[in-house]
Formats: sequence, C-alpha cells, structure tokens
Amino acid sequence: MTELLSRPRVGARAATTAAAPVTRPLTVSATLAGFGSALGGLAVFLAVAVTGWFLADAGAHGDTTDALRVGADAWLVGHGSHLSFGGTDYTLVPLGLTALLAWAAFRGGRWAGRVSPPGRDRDLVHGVGLFCCGYVVVTVATSVLAATAEIRGELVLTLVGAVLVAGIGGGCGVLTGADAWPAAARTLPAGVRPVVRAALAAWAGVMAAAALLVTAMLVVGLGSSASLVSRLGLHGGDAVMLVTVTALLAPNAVALGGAYLLGPGFAVGTGTTVSPAVVVLGPVPSFPLLSGLPDTGATPWWTTALMASPAVVAALAVVLVQRRHPVLGWRDALLRGLAAGVAAGVLTGVAAALGGGAVGTGRMAEVGTPLLPVLGAGAMAMGLGGVVGAVVATVLQRRGLLRVEPDLAEEPTVEIVRQYRTDRPPPPPASQREREATDLLQRLVRQADDDEDTIRLI
Repeated sequence: MTELLSRPRVGARAATTAAAPVTRPLTVSATLAGFGSALGGLAVFLAVAVTGWFLADAGAHGDTTDALRVGADAWLVGHGSHLSFGGTDYTLVPLGLTALLAWAAFRGGRWAGRVSPPGRDRDLVHGVGLFCCGYVVVTVATSVLAATAEIRGELVLTLVGAVLVAGIGGGCGVLTGADAWPAAARTLPAGVRPVVRAALAAWAGVMAAAALLVTAMLVVGLGSSASLVSRLGLHGGDAVMLVTVTALLAPNAVALGGAYLLGPGFAVGTGTTVSPAVVVLGPVPSFPLLSGLPDTGATPWWTTALMASPAVVAALAVVLVQRRHPVLGWRDALLRGLAAGVAAGVLTGVAAALGGGAVGTGRMAEVGTPLLPVLGAGAMAMGLGGVVGAVVATVLQRRGLLRVEPDLAEEPTVEIVRQYRTDRPPPPPASQREREATDLLQRLVRQADDDEDTIRLI
C-alpha cells in the first residue's frame, strides 16, 4: 500500500521533465562551435577561390586542386601567415580577411553561449579555451595540408593569429550569447574599468577619423582611379576580383591613416614617406587605393594641423567617460587620463604596424610603418590628450559645471529587506501599542478607588 501511495503519477513526471530541460554543457557547444567556425570560414574561402578561378579564364590554367590550395592559403593569410613563394616573402596581411574570420568566430561563440548558458564563471573560461582548441586544430591541419615545396606559410605566426582570432572573436561571442558581459566587467578592478572604456573609445575615435581621411583622399583622387581602371581593360570577372581585393585592403589603409594622423606616417615602397609634414613618393603600383596618395613635395598647413586630432579625440573620450565614472581627486583623475591615453596610443600604433608588410621584393618590400616610432608618437600624443581631458573634466565636476551621469548598470542594486524571526510575530504598529497603554492606565485608575497603596505606587 505504501508503494502505491508514494509512486509518482506519470503526468507529474512528464511535467517535471518538461519543466527542467537538459541543456548541452558549454564545453561541448564551444568545442563544436570552434570546429564549425573554422571549417565554415575555410569552406567559404575555398568556394570563392574556385569561383574566381572559373571567372578569370574559365579554368584554362591549372586545375581545381590549385584553386583550392589558393583558397586555403588565403584563409591562412587572414590569420597572419606569411607566405613564401619561390623564395620571395609576402608578409602583407589584408585586415579585411582577418575581420571576416573574427566575425565568423564571433557568431560561432555567440551560438555556443546562447544554447548552453554557463552555470559558473569558470565555465566561461573553459568554454573559450575549448573554442580556441577546436579552431586551432583545424588551422594546423589546413596549414600542413596546404603546404607545398613552392608555397609554404609560417606555422608559428598562423597559430598565434588563430589563437587571437578565436580568443577575441569567439570569446566576445560566448560572452554575448551568454549575456555575461556585466559579470565579466565586474571581474576587473573598479579603477581599471573606466581606463579600459576610455582607451577603447579613444582608439575607435582615431580609427573613425582615419577612415574619414582615407575616404576624403579617395574622393579627391576618384578621377585618377577611374582612368586607371579603364586603362587596365578588365573583364567582368577580373573587375569583381579587383573590387574584392580593394575592399579587403581598405582596413589596412585606415590603419595606416592612423599612423599618418600620429605624425610618423607610412611608406609605400623603399625610400618613400607619406606624412603630414613631408611627402616623398616614387613610382607606385596601379592600384585604386593608391590613387588617393598626395603628390610629392611640400604639404599644406592643414595637414600638419591634423596631427592634433588624436590628442583631441583622447581628451573627449576621457571627458565623456568621466561623466559616468566621476572622480574628484586630482591624482586619480590624472592617472586615469594618462593610462587611457597611452593605452589608446599603443592600440593605434599596433594597428598601424599590422596594416603594413612586404609585397614581394624590390620597391614594394617596404609598405607600412615601423612599430616603435608610431608607438612612441601615439603614447605621447594621446597620453597628453588624456591628461588634458582629465584636468578639464575634474575642474568642471569640482565646480558643478559638468553633469554627472553615473553608470548604474555596472553596480548591482542592493535592496535591504528587514527580516523577522519566525518563532514570534512581528511587533504591532505604534497605534496599537498606544491603545494597549491607554487601557492599562485606565485599569490602574479604576483600581485606585479601592486601594490607596496602588495610588501611591502610581
């Protein structure tokens, strides 16, 4: 009888099972997403390579295996691999390829975080690590299979690039899918969060200014670019490939535009310099992005004034961030502004250095800017701008002229709830206590008529 009474009903069991669905662990989903992101991106590159091969000459030269190998090499180059072809090194990495690969990794990581919400913070770390492992396995296999005696890539650089693409792109995707950005931000010290936010804002502002500069120069040289394309006499397939390559190299032009704004400028060939102070150019390849380069000779005054834009952007970023993270102490404000500006300058310098590389031998063996000069210029200019922005924001806040907008989303709201013991009822309200005291006094007064001792006691 006891077994019959205690046995659960079938409907209740089904309802319990439906109420608590079993989800796949994040470690499994992240591993699958790492493999899927790498294989999916590789498949797209292979398909584009085969399509371009047919569009170029209808498959008259080479075979499908050669086209597939070109697609695999392009996928590896997007991860930072330096190709060596016939003893000649090609180290220029189209940053557009890297951006596409990071976007694919982000989507894969977001899927993993959405379908498998993490139960603990360590699950996020394990998930991102396994995502990188799956991605790196595909990268190593592709690098080994695509290598030939004539064309070979740098395996170490490819591994580093794959870890960065998977770690940054996939990691951001996992945090986005799991809605764990607030928790990840709270792991940073309270004084570091404003610095990171201001540095990223300043770096994004400088990149936006560089993009505007590159766009303006291309618009000015639009006529030269159109005549250049017309002289090439390209067919439909060749024109599509030229437009695709130009779009993939556009982020490189923006990164080098950041080096131009910082002052050191960049080179487009051996012995050339393009900077706000001086322009020295020689013969350049017939490429649409190069049609916007200025002419050799003295530069106008306004190009030198452009060197102040990184400092101004850094100052504005620090002021805007200090509105949400107010600080009235001079020491803390100056340290925060200096750290944010220097970090933004370092990011800008690294991006500019990544935008260059060698394109064969001869004059085009030097394209881009050296790392150390642009790092120093960026740290000095944007660090100074960050300090100025911190001084201005602190003065305005101390005088009450800058409205403070605290970021309440970062700090959890604490609600204080008064709890009572369960073994006794809560105290009565004040009005009830007053009535009880009045009743007691009236009883004592009635007893006073019969007992004089009670009167003395009262």
